[in-house]
Amino acid sequence: MHNAGESSFVDFVSSTAPLGPGALGTITAETTGAAVQPSGTWARVAFSAGRVGLVDLSTERGTAWSAVLVSLRQRNAPAYIELDPVSTQITRLLIPLVVTVGGINPSAQGVEVELTISHAIHTLRTSHPRFRELLDRLKAAQASGAQIAVIEDPSSHEIIEVSALTGPAGASAPAADGTGGEPRGDMVALAAIPLTRAQQLFDLMNSKVCCPSGPSAPCIPFGYPDDGCWGRAHEMYRLMGREGVACDKVWIYGSLRAATTNNPRCEVRWGWHVAPTLLVATGGRQETYVIDPSLFPGPVTQATWASVQGDPSARLVPTVGAIFYRSSSGATQTDPSFTQTNSVLATYRDNLRLRSVGSDGPPPYPACLPSKTGVQFYGTLGAGVTHSWFTFGWPASWHVMWTVVPLTTCPGAPQLKVRIRVERADANNATYWIVVTNTTNATVRFEGRYDILSR
Repeated sequence: MHNAGESSFVDFVSSTAPLGPGALGTITAETTGAAVQPSGTWARVAFSAGRVGLVDLSTERGTAWSAVLVSLRQRNAPAYIELDPVSTQITRLLIPLVVTVGGINPSAQGVEVELTISHAIHTLRTSHPRFRELLDRLKAAQASGAQIAVIEDPSSHEIIEVSALTGPAGASAPAADGTGGEPRGDMVALAAIPLTRAQQLFDLMNSKVCCPSGPSAPCIPFGYPDDGCWGRAHEMYRLMGREGVACDKVWIYGSLRAATTNNPRCEVRWGWHVAPTLLVATGGRQETYVIDPSLFPGPVTQATWASVQGDPSARLVPTVGAIFYRSSSGATQTDPSFTQTNSVLATYRDNLRLRSVGSDGPPPYPACLPSKTGVQFYGTLGAGVTHSWFTFGWPASWHVMWTVVPLTTCPGAPQLKVRIRVERADANNATYWIVVTNTTNATVRFEGRYDILSR
């Protein structure tokens, strides 16, 4: 998986264990011959090929990385690791895509690579210092049909490494539970439901949203729209079935580009996308509605759903809900036991967790948020942090109320508390001091709201 002397590699996690501060110097001396000053609380991570890395558990990032490494070990999935060559501290952690290679198509930046299964657009840029080498690896995998590990930037989805996948038996991604023929062949007419029932089902799906800092089963990672839609759609299909409602699915193929507040670049690019559909009776007629919390705050018509994905010529294909994956050529897979579904959801929960402790922080991203009436500012607070904001020039004769509302979705407990202080700046104006405390152990974004009750 790696050559001696490399500081980056792809490998499988064989063990993770807490490491007391007194033992830190010992383990680094064993692995590199150079000890570091023991401090904080650490975890020792061992990999299948014999390397050892350290994770600092005293930081929010380190705690999240440790949880992801444990998840990867439990799922027998590989990790991409960058190590400090002296201290052996892990400096970067990414989750490789374990995939086969479909099309490799020229683009203005280099090549765009279709990976199976993935609906994101993956780019290998000519500016990459090893462009030719990585392109040759991709072409070889395309020709052989072998699974490989593709590592990419988690926001831009630019490929940074391509690695052969070797390791423990059974380490590669499992095959889906079954295959299907033509997806439309066994479709049956669904009973139409009222729009109010469709909204109830949407609300049920949306209530399963993951907390970015601690996503865990059975949450659905709607906050990571970049990839994994087929897993989200199949889990929604399962949940609706438990409610006694059958749903179909709709697949869209094209050069898709959708705006989002949940990617630091404020958009995601897809080669295809899928979501469950319901037949809804409204206004004396029946119409297909799409349930897709990654794009909308409620059920929308199929035409509306397609219209926000940036390709007027995109091709829509309806299937029965039981289809887990449908390629653009029409080949299908099913997942009756939801084994693959659970694997996909686990992968993108971990990606959401990593994104949330990365340099851009958790979603939603302030640069992507629209201006809204009654919102004075957006704020971000680290775990346990208290900070003050002030806003001035308000007529003292006005009655102004202030509050803060979290934007980082994390159900289960309060996230913020606020204290308002007021300064009479001069005879006519007041300044409001807004003191906000993050009561959680993870970074929270919020909006500072005001309402003018009287003037």
